Amino acid sequence: MPSVLFIGSIIVLLLIPSSLGAGHVLGESVISTIPVGIFPQALIANPTNNNIYVANRDSGTVSVIDSTNNTLIKNITVGSFPEQLLFNPSNDKIYVANVISNTISVIDGETNVVTDEVDVGYDPVDLEYNPSNNNIYVANRGSETVSVINGTDNGIIGELEVGYSPISLEFNPSNNRLYVANLDSGTVSVIDTSSNVLESTIEVNNEPTTIEFNPSNNDVYVANRGSRTVSVIDGSNSTVLSNTMVGTEPIDLMFNPSNNNMYVANIVSNSVSIVDSRNNTVVSTVNVNSLPLALEFNPSNNGVYIAGTLSGTEGLVSVIG
Repeated sequence: MPSVLFIGSIIVLLLIPSSLGAGHVLGESVISTIPVGIFPQALIANPTNNNIYVANRDSGTVSVIDSTNNTLIKNITVGSFPEQLLFNPSNDKIYVANVISNTISVIDGETNVVTDEVDVGYDPVDLEYNPSNNNIYVANRGSETVSVINGTDNGIIGELEVGYSPISLEFNPSNNRLYVANLDSGTVSVIDTSSNVLESTIEVNNEPTTIEFNPSNNDVYVANRGSRTVSVIDGSNSTVLSNTMVGTEPIDLMFNPSNNNMYVANIVSNSVSIVDSRNNTVVSTVNVNSLPLALEFNPSNNGVYIAGTLSGTEGLVSVIG
């Protein structure tokens, strides 16, 4: 087990990703510790500057980490309860969903300064970008809607009604569809983004919490927190192909294009399940020293970053590969 270093009340642990092949999934040594804010909820990588952005829910801040030397650049004050992050490659902006403020903060990726605040529906909890129309989609859990933001001027284009408690979004570029996980409906809504119209609704397992697209097989993966499963949806016909058993309360997903595996953060099991997307079976389980809350892939080092917490106060980030 890796060691943990405390820095005041904040800790961050980074592990070197293994270079020994697909069978070796956990690094061996601690290379740095980085302080972040309280209760980190989400991470996003900015490929233009190799920075990692961390949404600190209880601090109302976003931490910026320079991944070339793993040092903290700054903490940016945003709205109340920042829950999710999105990078827009068309304008080098980072979008932050602030749940209590009912707003989206827009951070300039070059200056790391907030340049805009966009009002959306109640309880915005997730964001997704559509490169085909430069729109940003926002899941408003309390409004049971999805807001559509114009990525050019950050104006609101419209709102779409979906299921109960929409909590996660995922765009499929192969069919131009947006998938919406509706936590309290046990369903996934499918939106045609060319017309921004609800196309169909798919039944999955209990409490679908997170969705991730796999470009290697054109399937859409859904982490069902209440059933310890990951549903696999065929992206070509919107049918459920399988339900894979993982750890207790899977809460986040991340696809790793370097090995075509799907990573699943199991918050109660303190583990990350690694699913082989060729047959949708769990090939490995990595135990972590925290309650894993969010995953992010960094293409500059092929590492999967895991944001978690020990007791709700100490922030922890580790890396597996």
